[in-house]
Amino acid sequence: MNYIELNLEITPAEMYTEMITYHLSEAGFEMFEETNNCLKAYIQTSLFNKAAIESIINDVITQGCEITYQFAEIPWRNWNEEWESNYQPEIIDNKLYIRAEFHAPNPDYPMEIVVQPRMAFGTGHHPTTSQVMTVMLKTDFIGKSVLDMGSGTGILAILAFMQGATSALAIDNDVNAVENSSDNALRNGYPQMEVELGEGKAIAGKKFDVILANINRNIILQDLHLYNDAMNEKSVLITSGYYTDDLPVIKNKAEGMGIQYLYHTTEKEWCCAVFEKK
Repeated sequence: MNYIELNLEITPAEMYTEMITYHLSEAGFEMFEETNNCLKAYIQTSLFNKAAIESIINDVITQGCEITYQFAEIPWRNWNEEWESNYQPEIIDNKLYIRAEFHAPNPDYPMEIVVQPRMAFGTGHHPTTSQVMTVMLKTDFIGKSVLDMGSGTGILAILAFMQGATSALAIDNDVNAVENSSDNALRNGYPQMEVELGEGKAIAGKKFDVILANINRNIILQDLHLYNDAMNEKSVLITSGYYTDDLPVIKNKAEGMGIQYLYHTTEKEWCCAVFEKK
């Protein structure tokens, strides 16, 4: 199959490359290459929507950067081989070592997760995922039931099990992510992890002690009432996938439902906020 290559020159690159990479990954782009202030992104030709991609670029430009870009159709390449040559392990809070199968274990860290992303979001490299995992490492999961909404690779649900959770349900609306989460659960020794294809309404009638929602601002706002219904008294909600500037509107809506804001962290303008059911 052929791919569309999107070449972008971003100024300033340090602040905005992560931002546009995140949004392009949500739009279906599967592979990224960074060089200085240049970013190359690749999407299957059959999934390419020029107007939608240009809308994403223009939205990022309004945040205060300059972007020039061009599209080109290219023939198939061995994406897995290229990804493996560029992928590096990630370390979270000097406690958690995240690697792919082709990396050697590292006994210097007390915890280790092995993931094979296969184009699913969630390897610990993006500030949203790394912040959620940093918060999780400071959260009590012993004996808890956990929901991982927008699970991607399933890495958050896996970490919850590693910290003592008794059950975890991972939900994603992408078939590839669901398959990937299932594979990674087995890879890390958690066959009991439940994985479902679906969206927020899939949790109707269920209850959880901890809800992890690393998605995006609009989906979180849309589904907050579903999370509220699925929370027990003192249940914790850990959210990310949005900018710190978006926190006030999420906080106000959550607190209006009786979900109390506790604290948040920020990295490269990305936010991770923690709430608790009153």
